[in-house]
Amino acid sequence: MEPIPSVSMGSAADACDRIHKHLEQGAPWDACDAFREAVATFPLDADLLYLGALAHARAGAPHRAHALLDQAQAVATAGSDGVVEIVSLRGRLWKDALHRAREWNSAKEYARLALEQYRAAHALRNDPYPGVNAATLSMLLGDSASAERLAQEIIARFAEQKAPRAAWDHATIGEAELLLGRFDRACESYAAAYAQVPDDAGSVATMRRQVKLLARVVPQAVEVLQVLPAPAVVAFAGHMIDAPNRPVPRFPAALAPAVEAAVRHRLARFHAPIVYTSAACGADLIFIEAALAIGAEVNVVLPFDRMDFARTSVSVGGDAWLRRFDDALVRATRVIMATEERYLDDDVLFEHAALLLEGLAVLRAAQLETTPSLLCVIDHAAEGRLGGTLASYARWQRNIGSAQAIDLSELRNNALKDTSTRATDASGTATKAGEADLRTVPAALASVPRPRRMLKTLLFADFAGFSRLHDAFAPLFQTRFLDIVAAQMAASTVKPLTANTWGDALFAVFEASHDGAEFALRLLTGMLEVDWTAAGLPDTSQIRIALHAGPVFCGFDPIIGRDNYFGSSVTKAARIEPVTPPGMVYASESFAATLVANGNDGFALEYVGRLPLAKGYGESRIYRLARH
Repeated sequence: MEPIPSVSMGSAADACDRIHKHLEQGAPWDACDAFREAVATFPLDADLLYLGALAHARAGAPHRAHALLDQAQAVATAGSDGVVEIVSLRGRLWKDALHRAREWNSAKEYARLALEQYRAAHALRNDPYPGVNAATLSMLLGDSASAERLAQEIIARFAEQKAPRAAWDHATIGEAELLLGRFDRACESYAAAYAQVPDDAGSVATMRRQVKLLARVVPQAVEVLQVLPAPAVVAFAGHMIDAPNRPVPRFPAALAPAVEAAVRHRLARFHAPIVYTSAACGADLIFIEAALAIGAEVNVVLPFDRMDFARTSVSVGGDAWLRRFDDALVRATRVIMATEERYLDDDVLFEHAALLLEGLAVLRAAQLETTPSLLCVIDHAAEGRLGGTLASYARWQRNIGSAQAIDLSELRNNALKDTSTRATDASGTATKAGEADLRTVPAALASVPRPRRMLKTLLFADFAGFSRLHDAFAPLFQTRFLDIVAAQMAASTVKPLTANTWGDALFAVFEASHDGAEFALRLLTGMLEVDWTAAGLPDTSQIRIALHAGPVFCGFDPIIGRDNYFGSSVTKAARIEPVTPPGMVYASESFAATLVANGNDGFALEYVGRLPLAKGYGESRIYRLARH
């Protein structure tokens, strides 16, 4: 899949076209970022604001989408087609809330809100799209007579249509046929819809979501999903090629052709794959090359500094693997740095990267209304290591679902005739890469004693507007603030590893991402219940909370007399907090991915965008954390 170039927008129409292309590729995160770049130049363009709302809706960010629809509706021409689309999208946002609702009472209320919007849109222009949505929602709310009447009207209207049918025309007819119980006709219509937009992953995801919604009351509707295949989202993990003189063979270089064939065979089973992987010599690079060969979208996650990674995880296989590594990164759709820091012999950085790539696959699959897969090239009998293939396989099986395996031991038994297992490079010549041009840790730095890094969840919080607090109110504020923080910590089943406050600020460290998420949301709730104007703060002032997950050092701090946590991940968490709006919890992409990779599905993660962090710390993809 070719990446969409980032270019300056010549017009609002150019910007809209770029957002459309991202949405068609099933990349709403990128569509949101493209919108953010364009809206500063075209803040009053109704079409652009509508598309921004659509991008955020598909990215799972309903709060931002609602706000953008308000702006779009304010500048749209009354009675225009744009107004119908705006009202319909508002209905879709309430319908999405219906999807997420875990209790029927909440779901019914969202269904009523969505029905109200779709009926309003249908009344404006008698458009079949809001009409069929109104019919489906009527069916969900128990009004089958209204649902069937609308469905029949829609089919009759299309029967009179002379113009060629677009994909959404076919999908609308298919939905109406489902409402009338004509499942064979429904499948035919949806198949016709898919045939027109096989590469528009975003539209296919929307169709699949609607079918799943209708299946709540028309169970046979799930059969339609077979003719609406979603792209396969695949996380990958695999063993490295054996280093020279490895005592017990696991993946000898002579086995590479057999692994390549097995990977190609497995990839062929996936429909239009979107893959997430690292790029070590051996299985990773073989997988990347096979995925690129079939036009897959390839997302590469590197665990640390690129040169350090090449030295530790690529060059051990030989010079040819270094060339393949460089080529893979050039051709990848996206290269994601779990951290840009040095390796420093901390294997926990591999674990951090594995969590990131697995979590990103889970998040992407949710957007595309499909189930992610993990494919491993693995030797189950090999010794495991932190952040390795065996760890990824076990975690996925435990938290996400069944993992698929290409068994290296089986391939060795079937294909490896020469038991000498002499390590060779990809060309078959014994070699060891020259490392003179690869970055190594300076001797002076390497000799400095330091603790090992470990993965932790980091929380920063403070109050917007606190700097305007007068001394007369300071003691009252401090008492209320500290009492709430202390009460939330006391109520926590799992306490923070450390916590510190100064003024209005709080810093806390948690062992696990879900513990940090739970504490952050409870703390937010407690703070929102207080009238802070009585404590001297402006009426716009409220707490803002930031979360990040990453590798940190822990060491004794003689000033405070206890262990403290430090490192670049702490700095990043601190830089997210100032860009968080008051009354919200923002989280880094690393935190979001870590949360879902560990199987925590009780939280909502709404993509905000790629935001510039405080104090010139660069840009980062940010999510808003809330409860479902």
